[in-house]
Amino acid sequence: MVTAQRLRVKDEKGNRSAPEILGSWLTGRGNKLTVMARRGTGYASVWLDYQGTPVKIGYAVHAGGVVREVRWEEPWREQTDAWKSQQRNQIAALVAAWHAERPEPQEPEPLPASVVGTFEVDGFRFAVEPATAAEHVVLCLVSAMNELTPIADLLHEGGRICGMVTRPGWKAAPEARRRRWRAEVESILLRAVERGAI
Repeated sequence: MVTAQRLRVKDEKGNRSAPEILGSWLTGRGNKLTVMARRGTGYASVWLDYQGTPVKIGYAVHAGGVVREVRWEEPWREQTDAWKSQQRNQIAALVAAWHAERPEPQEPEPLPASVVGTFEVDGFRFAVEPATAAEHVVLCLVSAMNELTPIADLLHEGGRICGMVTRPGWKAAPEARRRRWRAEVESILLRAVERGAI
């Protein structure tokens, strides 16, 4: 059974923008879908109006107003390719229009001084930031404005990764992508240990 989730997003840092409804549409079968996003995150969620209750059924990863990937929750992964393509086109149009109506400022803020390194994978930039405990680091997605969105927590010993746990919303990341993140983070941590940064 699908459980309902709230459309409200908790504000972890206190300075994030509020989620915005980008738009809604009806599918060929009359189901109402809604896309929501927050500025600077590169992430948009897709919601189904199920008998008046919003249910998250998927998400889109985007950059610069361009949708890079759409992922569907169970059982919507089982929809036809034609259905997925139609919904992706709707999502892409809403994200592009939303991005165009309020372009981001040209000059991003510098990354926080606590960041020990960055890397790029598949056109997205990531940062590694130490946490309170010495053996704990956080992998963050870096937005175009250099805002950090935590996506995974990693434990290390002397720079060698001991374990990694992705945060909610990122658990569906393919295993190959998570291995690549882990290898990149370990490389950054080993260099940071050599220079005494951590």
